[in-house]
Amino acid sequence: MKLNLNRLSPTQIHLIGAALFLLTVSASAYSLFSSWKYHQSGIESSQHKLTQVSDELSTAHRDRGRLVNKIANLQAVVKDHESIIQPQSINELAVQIVALAEAHALEIEQFEPSPPTTLNQNPIQPITIRLSAPYQSITQWLNKLHNTMPDIHVTGLSIVSQNAATSSSVTSTIRLHWYIPTSQEQTQ
Repeated sequence: MKLNLNRLSPTQIHLIGAALFLLTVSASAYSLFSSWKYHQSGIESSQHKLTQVSDELSTAHRDRGRLVNKIANLQAVVKDHESIIQPQSINELAVQIVALAEAHALEIEQFEPSPPTTLNQNPIQPITIRLSAPYQSITQWLNKLHNTMPDIHVTGLSIVSQNAATSSSVTSTIRLHWYIPTSQEQTQ
């Protein structure tokens, strides 16, 4: 189909031009609107991601603060605790107990290990210790023993004083169980 422009009136030509102009303006407006809408959704998506990241960062800072406080508390607890002594043989144990007793001005009169046995499927070494010292020194020594050697448990304790009014020293017989380290524990 051939368009004969000679047969068109100037009004028809203006109408066609106006229609083409409106079509061009509409297409441009639609293209601009689509581009703006796409850009807006990108901005909204970026704002949403920024909000999420900000929330995660805030949570991370709060968690970090809590963890720093926990670490400080644990370090304070560990600092206050005494070093754990873990002897691997009865001879090492005897040396550690005697050194601890001497540090508390205790006089060990007897250190007598009994033959090893088993208690609840755990190998133990029963030990009887007789010592002389002021009562306070014995209780302090027992506390230190408990704090530094957790594998030793007191199973019996007797305290005898010759004359409580005149004597500052008492004689004590203490029965202990030492939970003997197994070969698996020794390698750890």
